Amino acid sequence: MKVRVGKWLRTAASAPAGRAARRAIASQATGPATPNRLAAARTAYRFGCVYTGLYCLTSPQVYLALRGGGMGRLQEAADAWAKLWAIRPVRDWMSVRVLGKEPGDRFEGGDDAHAWAGQLCWLAGAAAATPLWSVLDRRRSGGATPDKWLRLAARFCLAGQMFSYGAAKAVPLQFQLPPSKLVEPLGALSPMSLLWAQTGSSTPYQMVLGCAEIASGLLLVVPRTASLGALLSAAEMAQVLLLNMTFDVPVKVHSFQLLLLSLLLLAPHAPRLAEAALTERPLPAAALTDLFRSRRANRIATALQAGAGLWLLGAQLRNDWTFWKNHAGGREKPELYGVWDVTDFRIDGEQRPPVTTDGRRWRRLVVDSVDAAAVQHMDDSLDPCMAAIDMNARSLSLVKMADPAWQVTFAFERPADDRLILEGKADGSHLRLHLRRRPPETFPLVSRGFHWMQDNSSLR
Repeated sequence: MKVRVGKWLRTAASAPAGRAARRAIASQATGPATPNRLAAARTAYRFGCVYTGLYCLTSPQVYLALRGGGMGRLQEAADAWAKLWAIRPVRDWMSVRVLGKEPGDRFEGGDDAHAWAGQLCWLAGAAAATPLWSVLDRRRSGGATPDKWLRLAARFCLAGQMFSYGAAKAVPLQFQLPPSKLVEPLGALSPMSLLWAQTGSSTPYQMVLGCAEIASGLLLVVPRTASLGALLSAAEMAQVLLLNMTFDVPVKVHSFQLLLLSLLLLAPHAPRLAEAALTERPLPAAALTDLFRSRRANRIATALQAGAGLWLLGAQLRNDWTFWKNHAGGREKPELYGVWDVTDFRIDGEQRPPVTTDGRRWRRLVVDSVDAAAVQHMDDSLDPCMAAIDMNARSLSLVKMADPAWQVTFAFERPADDRLILEGKADGSHLRLHLRRRPPETFPLVSRGFHWMQDNSSLR
């Protein structure tokens, strides 16, 4: 018998029990709250404000973003700011006594013991400050609330982070797919490396992600659209936190804080959002909380907020574009760029056949950029190297990142555009290699492209 699910659902909803259930849901979402519930909600909101406020105040990422981002002296200033709030003795005690782990050198934005001990400190600080705030709040009048200024600061802290992460994707800078990833076995990739390679393999996808984060930041800096910006930021940061958790990216603490900050900005609108989701009644417009009593002063404040947000975004885009152009994917590729298969490998004149058990023979040399390369051995393992290419002297120097004592300088010849001969001394032996460049189109990840019409799936 054919079941008409839509008709059945409409019938159930229109029945007396269904109508009663809908009225109960609506009353639960929009009905009058008891004094106890209101007091609990205020306490939770204040606790969240203090906790995230302490995090934003002491976070070098937030500090750097609010100064327009960048490297060099600004990065040094952010590091100095973090050290100012490090409270090292307290963090060390928290880390050893509570976490049972000695804190090492701080990894900014990471999830190490130093960062987790900091979260415990801020939780304790919020627990101590929230009751004091509640006591002081009893005597204030309705027009003297500091909430509007706290929300302004929270909006810009969150907007600065959305600009920072959005600009790094829109340029694009955050995710890269160097040639060495094309020949690295999938099983050898860490979950984080797999995520980076997947996102870096599609530049349009990465740029769309960045534009979405930038859009939420722009909405946040304008008071009238700040709620929509917080809602969009919450959705984006929930996805980022999920990726960080499932792919073991060491930015779990920071992404959770940004999600919490988004939810705190949305908290005053929770009843309206619940009513919109659970009822069909038209919703009144949200009441805007102006910073000043004068309409002219509020207009000036709005213009200043929009201008400050555009400056933050412009500074982030400029810094990331400069870095991408000079140090990342935007700089000129070296002549030796690409994947080179070793066709002949000789040690002290002895030819070494391509067998997987030979630990000294190379399978490939991959040149990722003017200063980075990788040596792939016969077992497909990769040794990342710092590289120096001198086209005038016809030399290639390599230094293993995992073993800086291992260094080699090859003299090279180019019999043809896709041919390379390297000759040099490494590990006390004389090496001579013949290599052939592998065309990029042999990698489906590079050559597949986009197709509106497909006769067959490209899943392989």
